[in-house]
Amino acid sequence: MKRQNFVRIIEMARLLFDIFYDGECVSEDAFFEWLRNPDQSETKGYSAVEMSTRDFFTWLTQAETESEEGKEEWEN
Repeated sequence: MKRQNFVRIIEMARLLFDIFYDGECVSEDAFFEWLRNPDQSETKGYSAVEMSTRDFFTWLTQAETESEEGKEEWEN
C-alpha cells in the first residue's frame, strides 16, 4: 500500500467514525464491539483503522464515564 493511500485511509476512518456517531447511525455499543472483536477476515486494514481512531475511542470512553458519573450524581 502506498504511503499516500495509507494516510487517506487513516484520515477517512476517523472522519467516518465521527459522522456515524454524530448522525446516530452507529451506537456506542457497536463501536466498542468492533474495537473488541475485529473481524479476522478483514485484519489487513483493521490495524490502520484502529490506530487512526484511538482518539475517537478515548473521547468516547471519557464521555461515557462522565455521563455515568452525572447519572449517579442525579440519582443521589
